[in-house]
Amino acid sequence: MAGLDCIQRSGFDKTTMSDIAKEAGIARPTLYKHYKNKQSILFTGIDTVALSFAESVVDHARTFATVEDRIVETIVYVVRMLPRHPYLSLVLDNECSSAMRDRAFSHEATEIFSAMTAAPLIEVRPDLADQGIEISEVMARFAISLILFPGKYASDGDGLRQLIRLRILPGLI
Repeated sequence: MAGLDCIQRSGFDKTTMSDIAKEAGIARPTLYKHYKNKQSILFTGIDTVALSFAESVVDHARTFATVEDRIVETIVYVVRMLPRHPYLSLVLDNECSSAMRDRAFSHEATEIFSAMTAAPLIEVRPDLADQGIEISEVMARFAISLILFPGKYASDGDGLRQLIRLRILPGLI
C-alpha cells in the first residue's frame, strides 16, 4: 500500500518510484524488479483494495434476509462507504490519474465486482441466477452515479432507500 499512501499525500503526478520505494522501505532497484512503473504499482494496490471492498459489500449484503433488502442496502452501503474508503476514494479525486479511474471502473473490474455482489442475491433468489450479474452491474452503476453526482439522495439514507425501492427495484427484479 506504499504506492497508495504516496499518492494520497502527493497526488499521482507528483508521486515517483523513489517516493514509493522509500515509503515501502526498499531500494528503488528492488521495486523495479517487481514493477515496471508507478502505474503498475498503483493498479496492483487499487485491485487489492477493490477486491477487499467488494468482499465487505458481499458480507454486508448477507446480513439482510430478502433480495429486496440486499439490493437496497448494498447500494446504500456502496454510496456511503466507497467515498470514505482511504484508498478507493482516490479514484474519485479530480487530481487522481484518469488511468486509475479507468482501471477501477474498467469492464474487467465491473465484471468481477458484479459477479461477487450477485452471489448474495442469488442465494436468496436462485431464480435470478441468469440475471444476477446484470442486476449487480446496474446496482453498481447506480451507486457510482450517486457518488459522482450526489444530488439530494446521496446524503439522505432514508430518502435513498425510498428512491431505490420505488424506482430501481421494479426494474431489477
